[in-house]
Amino acid sequence: MHLIAEQEVTDVGRAKDQWLREMEQGYSTIRPDKAVCDDCFADEAIQQFVRDGADETKCSYCGRESDGPIAVSINTVLELISESLQTEYADPIEENARDDGEWVIEPRDTDDVFAGLGTITENMGVYDDILEAFRDSWWVAKPLWGPADGEELQYGWDDFVKAVKYDRRYVFLRPVKKDRYSMSEGITPDKMLDEIGVVINQVGLVATMKAGTHWFRARVHDPSKTYTSAADLGTAPQEAALASNRMSPAGIPMFYGAGDEKTAIAETYTPKPGTPAAAVTVGEFETARDAWVVDLTALPRVPSLFDQGRRHLRGSIRFLRGFVGDLVAPVTKDGQEHIEYVPTQIVTEYLRHVFRTEAGERVKGVIYQSARLKGGTCCVLFVGNEQCGDAKPGWQDEETDSLFMEKRKKYALGMVGKPTRHDYP
Repeated sequence: MHLIAEQEVTDVGRAKDQWLREMEQGYSTIRPDKAVCDDCFADEAIQQFVRDGADETKCSYCGRESDGPIAVSINTVLELISESLQTEYADPIEENARDDGEWVIEPRDTDDVFAGLGTITENMGVYDDILEAFRDSWWVAKPLWGPADGEELQYGWDDFVKAVKYDRRYVFLRPVKKDRYSMSEGITPDKMLDEIGVVINQVGLVATMKAGTHWFRARVHDPSKTYTSAADLGTAPQEAALASNRMSPAGIPMFYGAGDEKTAIAETYTPKPGTPAAAVTVGEFETARDAWVVDLTALPRVPSLFDQGRRHLRGSIRFLRGFVGDLVAPVTKDGQEHIEYVPTQIVTEYLRHVFRTEAGERVKGVIYQSARLKGGTCCVLFVGNEQCGDAKPGWQDEETDSLFMEKRKKYALGMVGKPTRHDYP
């Protein structure tokens, strides 16, 4: 009888230890002999996690077998899932989500949280075991009483846009005690540009534009005129830069180009019934040398929450996707465009004069998606009219011949071949 009593005490102690361990880790362990393979998951990050740690030759769920390791203990995957969920979600009690006995924010069960993360697995046996392991877990997004990283950036951008369009266009870099447009306590308009710069470097949007990259530039003009030179079809001269554009205000010329002729025309001219006849002449230019650019067409997908190496970028990439959408959104030419373009003009000026790559280099332009032709690519390059020349042997090493340049520069863009002309009656 004494031995039985001692065994019962030992069993109770073990059960208590396991309960405490499961409370601390946030999930219940499953039979240690159950292994799962990468084929049983749909989430790419979990698939890679299983492949990297595989030490079993048979999957307990789909029955797949191999001579080499293809599976890991399901408990190893549960550890990854628990750790990952806790980066964006928390226990509602710990986050003080209850007030006077009522939930301020209704907690979500694990099944509901998974529904917002995409398909993790299509194997119902695996899914049921995961839900069973987290059966006692409830979640609220964290931080509960403040915006997440991506939301803080978005609120800061919204504040910046309102401030520079309607309140402080030229002195927004000076902080104020209380901004009447502020939705964000963390990122005020005077800090927003530097935050954008940090995110661009963090996500890896700086790329090399190789020498010999071709860009097409279109010029709309009266049909009675003819333009054939690089000076005519390249960047507008300073005295002719009278219009406010997406990336540059009047008086500050930049080279606007597109990756193909069709996109260049679509970005420049839209035929409308009843309008006077017009001509569009397109010149093809190539870059003289390698240059750093901010490539806004290279936005990566939002990483999986279960991607241990990249999940810290989830908020930044979500913000960038919305931010780039704002930058390239079509703007109606109704007289208000000079206001609507202000935020993108300021961002472009920051990238041109202040922003530096992680290696401390300046960038020479921005690449972005066309707002007028789906699938088209556009660029704005920080190249003046005097740096546009004809592409002939050795042109890349020639210096500009402008009499008004304080410092002579090498040509940056060379026009290739003869321009093409399109007449619209």
